[in-house]
Amino acid sequence: MEYSVRIGLLAGGPGFPYGLSHKIPPEGETQMAYSLYDAAVTPCAQQLGALAGIIDKAAAHCAANKIEESALLQDRLYPDMFCLARQIRQSADFAMNTGGRLAGVTPPAMPAVDDTSFAAAKSRVETALGFVKSLTRAQVDGAEGKVIAWTGGGNDRKMKGNDYLQQFALPNFFFFVTTAYNILRHRGVSLGKRDFLGPVNWL
Repeated sequence: MEYSVRIGLLAGGPGFPYGLSHKIPPEGETQMAYSLYDAAVTPCAQQLGALAGIIDKAAAHCAANKIEESALLQDRLYPDMFCLARQIRQSADFAMNTGGRLAGVTPPAMPAVDDTSFAAAKSRVETALGFVKSLTRAQVDGAEGKVIAWTGGGNDRKMKGNDYLQQFALPNFFFFVTTAYNILRHRGVSLGKRDFLGPVNWL
């Protein structure tokens, strides 16, 4: 199935207070076809690739400034937040589960422990990236109404595929990637928005 999304400042109905409408536009207005694969797999692959590059810069920063990698990986923005290693781990897990659950494909098992080196953290991200890239349109498209069931935080959870993607999976994925970036930037690693974005297909 493909989404027909209307782009513009529209009068948002209930649930769309800022003007995004999923109603099919009247005949003659511009539409943009966008598949579930495009929405789920492509951004995760893009951001994991960027995260791998960010990890390389973090490792170089530690080497240049004689900082123990394990110490930086245990750093966090606030005492009740996950440390950097866990933010990276969560990023990899959410990226794999986002497409994997929609496709009905089990991701590769990775150690449920925080990495103590940037080499290990990058390997985790690259494993996740490889899995995400292995998913196909045929596996993911059409899962908009599929019931996605999982256990999280000790609770059994269920959502329809489209809601799972938009309301849970992608927001969580970007939260963890962004927080990992912020920890490193806060600690002086030379990073900028271009590092966060990764390669962009400029015209």
